[in-house]
Amino acid sequence: MYRFSLHKRLIALLLFLGVIFAQEEIKPDFNISVDYSRFSIEGGVYLDVYLMIPQSVFTFSPAEDGLEARVIFQTALVQNDSVPYPPDRWQRVYRAPNTAAIPGLSWVPDISKFFVEPGDYILQVNIIDVNSDKRQTIRKPISLEMFPKDELSISDLTLASNIIKAGREIEFTKYGYDVVPNAQRTFTINSPMMYYYLEAYGLSGTGNYTIHPQILSLNEDVVQDFPIKTKKMPGTSVVEWGGVNSAGLSSGIYKLAVTIGDVTGAVQKTQKRTFYIVRPTDRSNQSTNTGSEYADLSASQVDDIYKVVSLIMDKTEKRLYNRSDDVGKRNVLTAFWERKDPDPDTELNEFKQEFFQRVQMANREFGSDTDAGWSTDRGRIIIKYGKPNNIERQQSSLGAKPFIIWQYYEIEGGVEFVFVDRSGYGNFQLVHSEARDEVQDYEWQRFLE
Repeated sequence: MYRFSLHKRLIALLLFLGVIFAQEEIKPDFNISVDYSRFSIEGGVYLDVYLMIPQSVFTFSPAEDGLEARVIFQTALVQNDSVPYPPDRWQRVYRAPNTAAIPGLSWVPDISKFFVEPGDYILQVNIIDVNSDKRQTIRKPISLEMFPKDELSISDLTLASNIIKAGREIEFTKYGYDVVPNAQRTFTINSPMMYYYLEAYGLSGTGNYTIHPQILSLNEDVVQDFPIKTKKMPGTSVVEWGGVNSAGLSSGIYKLAVTIGDVTGAVQKTQKRTFYIVRPTDRSNQSTNTGSEYADLSASQVDDIYKVVSLIMDKTEKRLYNRSDDVGKRNVLTAFWERKDPDPDTELNEFKQEFFQRVQMANREFGSDTDAGWSTDRGRIIIKYGKPNNIERQQSSLGAKPFIIWQYYEIEGGVEFVFVDRSGYGNFQLVHSEARDEVQDYEWQRFLE
């Protein structure tokens, strides 16, 4: 029987505050990834919004020569409950020859563009599946600042699935090249090449400049170091793109760092972007004596992986890891995945795959410029427990801070997680839960004041 023990106290509080509590059913999740890059433009900021869309999730209906799904997209920048710039709205049609072909449809990229003044905004993406009328809204806080004119600066790094010379100009074309964005920032054994695009501003304009790509761990230790290239400076700004092969990386979270140096001015700046590697488990190479896929990683890289995996480890497993030497830590991680594998007779560890999918979901939905989604309270709960069965939201009103309640019906007989935006900047912190081993504070309402 699901326990609604919090509701009586909650209703009393809300009656006291004179606010209306909005309960909402879980809405469709089309599993669309949203990313963005900020560039300098005269008088403001140029914003590219990237989408990665799984065609198969939409509703297909009979059409000429097969089946088709129609989807409407709209992106907008919201500021102080207003929309200061016209939204970008468009429709896409996805086609399949028959029903059997739908699950095999590829993910497709899309893009939206804005030229805006600096400021803090909410990026809002609305998706409508026309054939079913299912709808989803994705919201991300975004801060846009002017790039300085009198000093070296770098745009965001755009991570791309491909960069090729443009035959004709399309929506992905930049300076004669098609930059096909990878909004998931995920690379696999089937797509190991990671391309990047960036723009640098405020160079001295004479002499040479250097470009130096590196792959870093979460602790920012160098995992792969690529050669430094020296090029003649074409002016005070440059456009750079390149590619690195991620085939040698194990599953985990990394950073791509690209450093631009102005040789004449003896200054350099670095821009970084997090990305994800997902590899299937190769059982033929596993050995409890070598730590399998972790054998060739440095100690700090293994610790980086542990930071994320520890979110679903119990106290005994964490204690064993922290008391082990470097070899032992690798063996602990390997043994952990083996114990969690629901079907050891198959090549794929389904539990591990589901875990990294949840990590991607957390980063997609709760990540920001400063925090990875997996490290936030809501990200941790998503990774540990999956999606909630129901969500209740209360926006700020009458001086009360906004809060969210996630309800899980089948965990420990039914539990709730209460998150409060204590800072007012969209960082919802877990302040109370009825779940075991989670923070419990039945007086959490005081954080709303």
